[in-house]
Amino acid sequence: MIEYSNLSQTKTGRAASDAAASYLAKTGTSEDLQARLRYIVIYTTAGAVSTGAFDFDVLNKRLKGFVGKSVTLPDRPVINDAQPGRMNAICISDPRATSFMVVAANKTNTTIHAFEYVKLQQAVDLAAHVGQLGSITGTVRKIEPNPNKSRALVLRIYIDDATIAFSKHS
Repeated sequence: MIEYSNLSQTKTGRAASDAAASYLAKTGTSEDLQARLRYIVIYTTAGAVSTGAFDFDVLNKRLKGFVGKSVTLPDRPVINDAQPGRMNAICISDPRATSFMVVAANKTNTTIHAFEYVKLQQAVDLAAHVGQLGSITGTVRKIEPNPNKSRALVLRIYIDDATIAFSKHS
């Protein structure tokens, strides 16, 4: 499992964003890896904006071409809604929902890199997967940087036609 939250801390957020963007630009990269790299670029660039290492102009430029492309989000624990406000987790409010939101934050949960709005292809019995990890793959419909340019909440991303792959904690 990639520790995405570790990639955007202080100086490494900028370096990680630059490295992922550079690797994504290389030809011959598989679609699966491209989808993962796109999310790494989104997350680390938002992290770099939250620390002041990048400004919103860099964010807009770097993410502009991602609409209509696939992304794969990192493994996140599937938990019951008994933990409201939980970040970096798939929280169940309706176990058969076809849409939900995930809050992607830094490791200390002091800044929100993104509100990730997910629409599934079809309902999934999330309750059957509590305690497992879920990785979401879908198509980016829209990326909205915070119009107030707040570093506390950097952007919103809308992901459609999504699926979830579940795995056990390792």
